[in-house]
Amino acid sequence: MIMPATCPFCSPPDSVIVIQNGLCYARKDRFPVATGHMLVIPFRHEPDFFSLTFDEKCAIMALAAECRQVIERTEKPAGYNIGFNIGAVAGQSVMHSHCHIIPRYKGDTENPRRGVRGVILERRD
Repeated sequence: MIMPATCPFCSPPDSVIVIQNGLCYARKDRFPVATGHMLVIPFRHEPDFFSLTFDEKCAIMALAAECRQVIERTEKPAGYNIGFNIGAVAGQSVMHSHCHIIPRYKGDTENPRRGVRGVILERRD
């Protein structure tokens, strides 16, 4: 497990914080899968969503709604995928809980059917 001293999400510089509340902050994803892709990250280092307090979970969801407003100031997405990768087997690469806010655009994929249920490609259709 990455310790807070070396965690890329702990102690963020002010320059990367787009918006924040008392328990978490939002930043642009460094490796976006879509224009406007943002991350919502609790300030407190915890490995995953299930480790967070109720208040932290609520703060993430509140900030996710604010991310939508930020994204829509400059972009015109037709939808969103919002989610957490929990554990390496689910694709989590930074073991500090974070929520992806991914804007979706008409035509950005050939068949968007099934949304997050399509993460296992062999079972998508």
